[in-house]
Amino acid sequence: MASIPAQFTDPSLQQLGSARALSQQLQSQQQSLRSGIESLDECLSQVKPGDLVEWGIPPGLNGRLIPLQLLKQDIPLSLWIYHHHGLGVFASSWVSHGVDLTRLFFICSAQPVKEVRPVFLEDTFKRIIIDAPQRFSTGDMAFVSQQARQHGQIVFVIRHFFLSEKRGNPHAAVRINTWQTEQQAFSLQVIKGRNRGRFLIPRAQIVGNDYL
Repeated sequence: MASIPAQFTDPSLQQLGSARALSQQLQSQQQSLRSGIESLDECLSQVKPGDLVEWGIPPGLNGRLIPLQLLKQDIPLSLWIYHHHGLGVFASSWVSHGVDLTRLFFICSAQPVKEVRPVFLEDTFKRIIIDAPQRFSTGDMAFVSQQARQHGQIVFVIRHFFLSEKRGNPHAAVRINTWQTEQQAFSLQVIKGRNRGRFLIPRAQIVGNDYL
């Protein structure tokens, strides 16, 4: 499992250097989003490098298993920035869901734009997932969106609450809520994007029969 430090002091930049070297080896990898699940791929078919996707995923509803599907199909070098009240990353759990941890780096940061700004200033990571940051202002959103366009990245911003249809986000190409229902399915509600509306994905397509 790859990781990079929370503070970019001079010695720790060696870790970022390793990510840069690996990124050069993976330049030919698929850049568009692809999960292998037809309905999910259709939902996100409009997303392209340079776009930002905003997810509403309240804790405890297994909704993160949906964006996780997009990290299985020959992904480019990617970074997951998380902030979960002191919880760590359990590598075995990610591997059990089919994620290639040689291509996915993790970092814990409550204020990513302030604390790990260097990762947004270059194109090393072609996908960046900003998971429930403690501080993420409108200005931060604008900065991250601008950098994504400049470097051809796809950025996910995960919120710890359902997104409202009444409040927009001009920086997001797609806004979507995801959660697991009681009917052994995952519900996706697209509130901004080409395929607006709600649809279900059977749980078996997400976790496989071994988890049922």
